[in-house]
Amino acid sequence: MIGGERLLELTVLGVLADQELHGYELKKRLTELLGTMSSVSFGSLYPALNRLERTGQVAVVEAESDTSPIPTSGSLTGEVAAYRARRGRTARGRRGKKVYSITPSGRARLRDLLLDHTGDDRSFSIRVAFCRHLNPQDRIDLFQRRRTEVAAQLAERSASRSDRRIDKYLGLLREHHDEALERDLAWLDRLVSEERQTQSDAQPEHEPSGGSRT
Repeated sequence: MIGGERLLELTVLGVLADQELHGYELKKRLTELLGTMSSVSFGSLYPALNRLERTGQVAVVEAESDTSPIPTSGSLTGEVAAYRARRGRTARGRRGKKVYSITPSGRARLRDLLLDHTGDDRSFSIRVAFCRHLNPQDRIDLFQRRRTEVAAQLAERSASRSDRRIDKYLGLLREHHDEALERDLAWLDRLVSEERQTQSDAQPEHEPSGGSRT
């Protein structure tokens, strides 16, 4: 089941599959992509990156420090300021920022996590966000499995509508949830249809057997 550390692992690998990033940039990218679904703190992100590095799914590159010369001003005050700037930059530049990139092993792990169909609504949303890293048939399978789950939820809720113990407002709330599930079904049907159309468009056209006649 995708949850906790594995959910964070999926998210990190999915983002790094597109580009190499510093830790701060990675966290910012997670927020931009997933919004409130990604409540990732640096306290959980960096340990996750360390685990991925140890298992060979993420590689770390030390960014080069800035070695460009600081211009002098010709005045004593300017020379002192330039000296302090060089000394401060040297201290900061002894260790460059870590840049994280995904490895071939990480890409294989990403695919495995994307194909893990267990989980909740949140994990499915994250898999959809990165499903471009799957082939078309795997995407169709992902959407169809989710459709089966949603249809089962809707059928179960429909079977409980005859319960007369619920009041008006609980009934309205149930209707709202049912409508949301119905919208999800329509959306999933559209995703499957578009993927199949993409597959059909990508297939090469075959010439009629026997060739053309003159």
